Amino acid sequence: MILSAGATLCLLALSSCGTNPSTGGGSGTLTIQGDAGNPTLVQNFNPFAGSSLHGTFLIYEPLEIPSPIDGSYTPFLATGYKFTDPKTLVYTIRQGVKWSDGKDFSPADVVFTFNLLKKFPALDTKAVWQQITSISASGNDVTMNFSAANVPFAISIAQTPIVPQHLWSSMSDPVKDANTHPVGTGPFMLDSFAPTQYSLKKNTNYWQADKVAPSEVLFPAQASNQSTNQLDVVSGKFDWSYNFLPDVKTTYVNRDPAHNQYWFPPGGTIGLYLNLTKAPFSDVNFRKGLSMSLNRTTIATKAVNGYMDQASMSGLILPNLKKWLDPSLPNQGVVAQDTAGAQTAFAQAGYSMQAGKLVGRNGKQATMTIVMPGNFSDWVAAAKEVVQEVASVGIAATLDLPQYPQYSQGIQAGTFDAAIGGYGGNGDPYTDFSLALSSTFATPVNTPTANNFERFKDPSVDQALTTLASATDTSARTQATYTLEQAPITTTRC
Repeated sequence: MILSAGATLCLLALSSCGTNPSTGGGSGTLTIQGDAGNPTLVQNFNPFAGSSLHGTFLIYEPLEIPSPIDGSYTPFLATGYKFTDPKTLVYTIRQGVKWSDGKDFSPADVVFTFNLLKKFPALDTKAVWQQITSISASGNDVTMNFSAANVPFAISIAQTPIVPQHLWSSMSDPVKDANTHPVGTGPFMLDSFAPTQYSLKKNTNYWQADKVAPSEVLFPAQASNQSTNQLDVVSGKFDWSYNFLPDVKTTYVNRDPAHNQYWFPPGGTIGLYLNLTKAPFSDVNFRKGLSMSLNRTTIATKAVNGYMDQASMSGLILPNLKKWLDPSLPNQGVVAQDTAGAQTAFAQAGYSMQAGKLVGRNGKQATMTIVMPGNFSDWVAAAKEVVQEVASVGIAATLDLPQYPQYSQGIQAGTFDAAIGGYGGNGDPYTDFSLALSSTFATPVNTPTANNFERFKDPSVDQALTTLASATDTSARTQATYTLEQAPITTTRC
């Protein structure tokens, strides 16, 4: 049940690069909020490690970078890709690229990198080798063969960082190696490291060095405390940062309106998960009634101070993915509150209003407990508004606000009634729909799953996902996407 569009706040102090004394940098220095050290940083530039430092991704490059906003691809170490059939992916590798130590980059480095992930599965965090069966190079092309048709999986392969064979082939254990002296093809290379701050300097061998403005990038250790980070952003400690700031125009932009800027790109969807293995949420009519009871615009305003509006019930993040939107969907999938319609749907589920309470055939009032991490202030604000709104249709709702590990364990195991959660934001309709709706994730209760926490199942949705996975032409992809947009709204899920 989609409540509002989610977002990541990017804050830019446009005048600070090289001019703001608080950054401690001279001309051409960019200071980025990145790594939590509290305040000690751990030197780890292994691009496959979950604990690697943020600056790692200015050192290493992937084949291409898919946009999480609209799914478009920007070529990097590959100039492009094509599917010769739904199971065969071919990348054309860029020529004239050098590693930061001056050695030539080649297609052999790409083949080596992916074979490294196969040899050391702990490095294969995107599960590449669950999909591909082989990889080979011929001239400037690298070919990957898939075990099954999965055209959208190119988004995972494209983002894999490529490492140098001439250095990584001699590592005894690349899983544990922190790669403290990284060599990449990216725009920057390590300059200095200290427990409280590290710096990157411009890679003069970079294949597009003329497009890189800063000569130095600084990453100070940031606090693990959100309030402290917010104060650091407002004080101008960072040139480029990302934080949720209440009333960002007053607290940040107005301090220097000519240069302080912010961007709230729609980066995901915040929704109300309903456990479809439990009554009354297993009844589609009850879910429709609950959906129509909600004023999503009010919920979004309470959650994120009006920065973002309610999301489309199509399951697409709009306007990012508007090109995939089914034109037959009323109002682009945006659902308005309809209290009368909600009562009709509840009646079809066997519920009626009695003395201000929504009562089922068993004579008991409908209840629900909504769980979310207690320190996710925007989610909590949204949930409090949901509680008030469902109370007006006779549902008694309460909040459960555990720490994140307990919350995560509960939704993965399927032991919740309802939960606030986020999904989407990959820039690709297939990936977003598959993670949210594929029955392959609908494990039995108390068997953890990584996605589809509601345990949604629908054969027509699974078939549309299969069709979309094997489609290489735009028309087939569009029709399969339309099917996925319609199913959650009009049949079995709200």
